[in-house]
Amino acid sequence: MRPVEFVKNLISSGRCTFTRRNAAEALHKDGSALSVVLNRLKHDGWVLPLSRGFYLALDVQHQARGTLDPTWFVDEWARFHKVEYYVGGLSSAEQHGAAHQRPMQFHVFTNRQLRSLRNGKLHIVVLFKKGISEMMWEQRKTPAGYFRVATSEMTAYDILAYQRSCPSLDHAATVFVELGEVLSDERLAALIGLGAKVAVLQRLGWLLDFVGWREKTERLHDALQKKRLQWHSLDPRIAAAGEKDGRWKISVNLDVQPDIER
Repeated sequence: MRPVEFVKNLISSGRCTFTRRNAAEALHKDGSALSVVLNRLKHDGWVLPLSRGFYLALDVQHQARGTLDPTWFVDEWARFHKVEYYVGGLSSAEQHGAAHQRPMQFHVFTNRQLRSLRNGKLHIVVLFKKGISEMMWEQRKTPAGYFRVATSEMTAYDILAYQRSCPSLDHAATVFVELGEVLSDERLAALIGLGAKVAVLQRLGWLLDFVGWREKTERLHDALQKKRLQWHSLDPRIAAAGEKDGRWKISVNLDVQPDIER
């Protein structure tokens, strides 16, 4: 079998990834001989190495861009690395309809530390999160299979809990204006049982109230009243004091300015 035929057969069968072992078995090559073949396929635009031993197969339609939508292959990539995962942060916000500002990076949370990926137009930021459970994500379909995306509530939490997933509170507030449409007040309160940090939930409650979604935060507020809350700054990176908000015990030390309003 010619190497190009191997890639074309994968694509025609609905697959968009393969491993070095898959290629070795199909092409009856190994070692340096296989490396030469794979490098030639890469040079000709048919494959993109994603991780050591893991490749994307690119059809003619996607060769000009040089990559695929990460939702197409993230599930297979996670299986290859044997990690639990979900698509999160601004990438999952976009999946839930909060797409006012399309993210330049693709955010994936994994339960084992892995390197982020950057290759041409592809930039996948991998964020470590211990203890990923099925309650944190839902399944979505793609042309190449399925992938896991964080629930809207977990998305909102992660945007505040992981600074690398969102550049500013202004940006977070903008996302929350749209994300609020699909938030469940019951599932927001249930975040406490999923190991969410109380301080982050206080900030989340304040920001959702601020952008006009107070009707979604009552159960979260009631659940937090059972905790011994301490005062926290809205932006923990800023030492300045701010106006006190007794409802959430938040010191509002930053003037938040979302790009859109509800």
